[in-house]
Amino acid sequence: MATVIVPSRAPAGGRLDRLLDSLAAQTVEHETIVIDNASPGGSVTATCSRYGFAEAVPLERNAGFSAPMNIGARRAASDTLVLLNDDCVCDPDFVERLVAPLDPGLGVVMSSGVLRDWRHPELIDSAGMELDRTLLVYDYLNGEPIAAAASAADPIGPSPKAAAYDRDAFLSVGGFDERLFAYWEDVDLALRMLEAGGTCRLAPDAFGTHEHSATLGSGSKAKNALTGFGRGYVLRKWSVASPSRLPSILARDLVILAGQALVDRTLSGASGRIRGWRAAVPTHPYPAATAARGGGSPYARNLLRRLRRRRKLSAPGPG
Repeated sequence: MATVIVPSRAPAGGRLDRLLDSLAAQTVEHETIVIDNASPGGSVTATCSRYGFAEAVPLERNAGFSAPMNIGARRAASDTLVLLNDDCVCDPDFVERLVAPLDPGLGVVMSSGVLRDWRHPELIDSAGMELDRTLLVYDYLNGEPIAAAASAADPIGPSPKAAAYDRDAFLSVGGFDERLFAYWEDVDLALRMLEAGGTCRLAPDAFGTHEHSATLGSGSKAKNALTGFGRGYVLRKWSVASPSRLPSILARDLVILAGQALVDRTLSGASGRIRGWRAAVPTHPYPAATAARGGGSPYARNLLRRLRRRRKLSAPGPG
């Protein structure tokens, strides 16, 4: 059995309903814990009451992503955690196929599913994470045709919008860092699990569909602030900003910030980076081995992927 954990503030009759409908059709037994992140009028708890397998855990305030996922992990009755965003819809065999690669005895404590792009379901939205030498994160296989997943290498780590973890391994490293309200908590967790000797496997036949940035909106001031905070926090916590790497960090981040200023008309990503840097303590050495594995992620290619994604997100959605 697996424990599915979902944080949500979604109103009734929307994306949480669609996710729970898809979980009701799963091919394996599971429990589902939905963290009600102080949803308006308790709409999340009301939605869960219509699904016998879903337990709602109401919070008095919106606690973001990291803390709710940790709450769910501690409450879980199974040895396997499946983490999902509420803007996903799972194929009927998703949970079964996602957890199949996990093998804690061999150190495989993370697995990543494959999420289709909601607007372009023939393309991959995400199949986990890839990192460059500055630990800048990209969605693995984003924009590639669905068929590419069948022969793809394993990602550095999963994105928790469609991830499975061995519960003991997850808890042994402390779960998500709750100083990261939302965004970049997955990078930090994957680095700590890799540091502890764990590995990640791709589950190439575990499919779902993801509506990218359905909660805060792509390019919003709030999202750019949170992603900026996470970037600054990880840079300092993981001792990335050495003299030799600083030019690469500046080259990447200044381009991203310039794009946010021109397209999104906000500098919240810059102020977020400053706040994140100040909030962090450099407690981990730079993960050279991990960066060497993920460092083949070409910056120019990934910048173009970011631009293509933004254009797609600005276009009208399906239906």
